Amino acid sequence: MNRLICSFDCLHDNRVLSYYTDFETHTLRLNTQTEAGEKVSVCFTGLLAHRFENVTQDNILFGMDEITVEGFFEQYKDLLAHSLQYGFPACCGDEELRERMKQEKIRVFVIDSSLGLCGFVLAQEVELHDRV
Repeated sequence: MNRLICSFDCLHDNRVLSYYTDFETHTLRLNTQTEAGEKVSVCFTGLLAHRFENVTQDNILFGMDEITVEGFFEQYKDLLAHSLQYGFPACCGDEELRERMKQEKIRVFVIDSSLGLCGFVLAQEVELHDRV
């Protein structure tokens, strides 16, 4: 089963400068910097949930991929088996979460790490912006 929808190769080796989640507006912004010093913001909207691990002062991304919802349930089945009972990533069961993600058009973005921060973001949209 091919789980990959697309890769965001432009984030490879970007250093994470900061990230900010606004639960009221359902947004998450990940501010990064390329090896050449250019700043890139990754803006997620329609945020349902996110999970970051291994966050340190010096986080370097390996990259970010969008995967299928089925791929998400397959890749994170052990986490979901434990966390759904505590309301993460949403207050519902496995099948209800699948249906909600389908109805709300929630996409799955997996962030891989070269150093530090890794995890996933569940959101409706993502945009990359160059920052000045």
